[in-house]
Amino acid sequence: MAVSERERTRAHERLETLAAADLGPEEACRAAIDVLRRAVGFGRWCWPLTDPASALATSGIAEFDLWPELPRLAALEEHGDVTRKPRLALAPCASTALSAETGGNLARSRRWRECLEPYGIGDELMTVCRDRHGCWGSLELMRDSGDRPFDENDARFLDRLSPTLGTLLRRSQRRGWQREAEPLPPLAPATLILDADLQPVSWTAAFREWLAELSPAGMLPPAVYELGTRVLTPSEEASGLPASVRLRTQLGRLATLEAAPLEGAGTGHVVIGVRSASADEIFDLLCLTYDLTRRERQLVAFVLEGLGTKELAQGLCISPYTVQDHLKSIFAKTGVRSRGELVGQVFLDHYVPRWEPPADPPSGLLVRRIE
Repeated sequence: MAVSERERTRAHERLETLAAADLGPEEACRAAIDVLRRAVGFGRWCWPLTDPASALATSGIAEFDLWPELPRLAALEEHGDVTRKPRLALAPCASTALSAETGGNLARSRRWRECLEPYGIGDELMTVCRDRHGCWGSLELMRDSGDRPFDENDARFLDRLSPTLGTLLRRSQRRGWQREAEPLPPLAPATLILDADLQPVSWTAAFREWLAELSPAGMLPPAVYELGTRVLTPSEEASGLPASVRLRTQLGRLATLEAAPLEGAGTGHVVIGVRSASADEIFDLLCLTYDLTRRERQLVAFVLEGLGTKELAQGLCISPYTVQDHLKSIFAKTGVRSRGELVGQVFLDHYVPRWEPPADPPSGLLVRRIE
């Protein structure tokens, strides 16, 4: 059934309202899906959320189960198929239909042939959800094999929605980070080794502890496979995006996963490092979720060090009046009324149990069980 431009304009307005609301990640995504289903028309859907800096998966919400396909899906979405998420994340247009990329012959897509066709899926419309701070997710809308493919108007509509959907996901991250009643005990850094087929071959003892928080089912997160594929992608075809991802564990800890290819006897293998996110990494992500400008980030960093208005003005080479203007903007964005609330409610009590101010203000879905 054709949808009028007026109806799509109304859908866009409803999504902007959702983006401004105080919703958690799953609530925001499901509410947006309800709007999009009426404005676009699709059957199944998948919505991975991503680290804005690397566009690698941090979590995800889906309407159907593709767990058995996840290693292959993650690998082909990163590299080796006609549609690639990193390329789309960096492209001028944020949305593309698989039918358009394959010239109407879906079988040209390895990902479709190997992972989607067996489930009766036909065309797919993939959209990266990005705002000025980065890519916060990739929305994948799917029609059944007997349905008509997505057309150019569908892709253009989702392209226009990309910044709104990016903002919706970015703002929802604030609700996604829940305060812990007690500080979590520290976990030692851990290492996992993957072979050329992205299968785990060895790991340190600490990795078991991390995996228990990353995935209670004991399965590897999709980000592990995406990281492995990213570092094994030939340099001439690499996206240039970093091979690291910050993601929240089941207990609320922020972890950083980083990957690098092995050389020597381990050539062709990948090492994945897992550790607690640093104060700078937490600070950076918090500032992004609250839409702080570079100057506001610098000011917040100094506020966390306990500097007064005069010291803030001297440190940033601005007037005390300008400091107050920036603070008003920061308070409005973070929903607080004072510096004490900013430090206590936003940057310390809720998210950073053992805060160390940055020296330089920074400018579940699984597959193989670890036995």
